[in-house]
Formats: sequence, C-alpha cells, structure tokens
Amino acid sequence: MPMASERGDMDSYPFAARGAPELFERQRSSLVADRRFRELLDAIPDLVMLLNDNRQILFANRALLRFCASHGSHDPIGLLPGEALSCQTALATEKGCGTGEACNICGPLGTTPAGWHGKHVSCECRILRHTSHGTEPLDLRITCSALHWHPGKVVILVASDIGQSKRREVLEQIFFHDILNTAGTVNQIAEMLLHGMLDFDGAKHDLWQASQMLVAEIRGQSDLMAAESAELQVKFGLVLVRELLDSVATLYRNHELGLGRRIVIKEQTPGLLFLSDGALLTRILGNLLKNALEASHPGEAVTLGCRREETDIVLWCHNEGVLTREVQGQIFQRSFSTKGYERGVGTYSMKLLSERYLQGRVELNSSRDAGTVFTLTFPVAPKVGSVTRPE
Repeated sequence: MPMASERGDMDSYPFAARGAPELFERQRSSLVADRRFRELLDAIPDLVMLLNDNRQILFANRALLRFCASHGSHDPIGLLPGEALSCQTALATEKGCGTGEACNICGPLGTTPAGWHGKHVSCECRILRHTSHGTEPLDLRITCSALHWHPGKVVILVASDIGQSKRREVLEQIFFHDILNTAGTVNQIAEMLLHGMLDFDGAKHDLWQASQMLVAEIRGQSDLMAAESAELQVKFGLVLVRELLDSVATLYRNHELGLGRRIVIKEQTPGLLFLSDGALLTRILGNLLKNALEASHPGEAVTLGCRREETDIVLWCHNEGVLTREVQGQIFQRSFSTKGYERGVGTYSMKLLSERYLQGRVELNSSRDAGTVFTLTFPVAPKVGSVTRPE
C-alpha cells in the first residue's frame, strides 16, 4: 500500500463525485476516436481502465470487458473502479466506491490521487466481490500513473490478477506450517516411546489426539482447495450443537495454542439440532477457535456458545482482544492476516465455507467494551438440493 505522502490530498479529492455528462462524453469521445490507441490497450492482457478526474472509467480494454462479462458485471464505462470490479464495499456504500470505511486501505483509492499528482504508484489490492457465483476474493497488483490526453489529463490504471500466485503461496505456507507443527508432535511422542520415556498406555491418548489433528489439517486444506474451485461436495445430516462444540473444544484444549488459556462453552439453549454438514462445521469452528486462541493472552478465556433465533441456529466465539478498524475492514480477505503473510486463510475459509456452501452468514463485532465476537448464523432447515455443488 502506498505511503500517505504518495496519496496526494486525500481529504480534498472528490472520490465518489460524478462529473457533468457532457464533459464525460467529450473526454470519452476523444479517447475512443484513436483506433491505434484502443488497439494498443486492447492488446494488453491485464485489466486496463482510463479514469477521468472523478475516477469514472472513460475506457476499458478488452481484457477488462471480458472480465466483467464473465463475472456477471455490467458495462464498466462511467463507473468507478470498485464498482466495475463488483467490490462488495463499493456496492454496499451509499455514495459508492471510495467512500466506505474499508476504502481507506484499498489499493485503487490510494493510488489514483497519487497518479493525478504525477507519481507512478504500484501496490497490492485485496477485495471481496459480488459475482453470479457468490462472494469471491480478488487479489490485484495495481499500477497507476497520469496520461496527458486532449482535452485533459487522465489516469491509466492497470490491474494484474495475482490471485493464483497469492492463493498458492498462502495455502502452501499454511499447509506446511500447520502440518509440520502437528507432525512434530506425533514425532516427539514416538521418540519418547522409542527411548522408553513414555509407556504406551500413558501416551496413546496424546498420540491419538495428535493424529486426529494431523488428519483434520490435511482434510481442511483439501476442503478449502475444493471450495475455491467449486468442487466441494456438501453432505448434510443432523448436527447436535453441544456435541459439535464439545468436540472442537476438546481438540484444542490440549493443542499448543490452548496452553494457559481457558476454553469455555456457554450454551443458552441445550439440545439444539439442525441440518448441516458436521465435518465442514468442525473445520469452520476449528478455524474460529484457533484464531481466538492466537489472539488471546495466557490466563484469558475464549468462549464458545450457541442459541436459537426463530428459524436460525447462531454459533458464536468470543475472546477478550480488540481488532483495529483497519483489521476489521480486511479480516475476511484471503491473503490478509494479523499474524504474518502466511496466516491469512482461516477467517477467509470460514466465510467461504459458511456462506457459499452452508447457506450461512458470518459477522464480526469488535470493540473495547465487548471484546471480539464472531457470529455464525445458519438455517435450521437449509435448502439441501441447492448447495451440493455451486454453479
């Protein structure tokens, strides 16, 4: 992300303002009249957009038009960058792209004013976007610079899709990090048995638990990769909520992350049953609990709970830490993490699996008074036939 000095006068820049239609059409006509210039931009495989001083798209190259069409978007001409890319923040904000709280840390928002001030700026941008397939992550390398063109100056913004490399990098880092940690525990127990430092009866429970964690890590990575490629098969069945919470809590009480921290289950409505995929729910709650434990200090408690709300089951996890506004704005991005670049999949996978495959909803509330609470809401009786394989 560019430094503040590279952004220009952020406060005075009219991010969401639209210019007069007559001026917009004059600028656009001047650009599209040059056939060779259009052909040059169309030959670029990256997404290219030319922006006027109100950040409206005057011209979109062929790659951008195809990208928008393939994801169910409308003609990007006249839109702002986030709107053209179907950014969920841009679409949900009343005044459009550039006016939401999360926009303060967005690549295009930071680079465009700098481009107007004559700087050549490049940065990475992470957004969650609405598509015909549901919510999807988008990782881009944004490059922005000024282009002098009659009847005025425009900004050329080039967006390169780096999602595949980011996805591979993050998944590999997390896979090897978690697998090696858990495999190391199995190896340590085996060595202690080999050298007579433990008897089998004393070690068999710890060995079983470590092997369960190892299998869970491998299956979790496999599920995430299948989920991103729309190949994950959902197996619905009756889930007893208390057993679900107990199993996840037991798994992490003896994990290294749980040492010195208390895991508490607070059940407001006992005996809750609902229809879902128990294995996927275990992965989701496991990621949720793992993140909460990592964010907690020794001696602090992490609380799991559930309740019934009309036709929904609500699962929640609370820890005493507080997330900054900046972190809250990016917490569900695939490659974002507060724990280093290799740890940015837990909350992303939780949202992906919950919302795209289990018809759920994930929400976050973090404040100094309340701490941090992640809430997962699922229908008691989902539409089973509609989620076995997303389109």
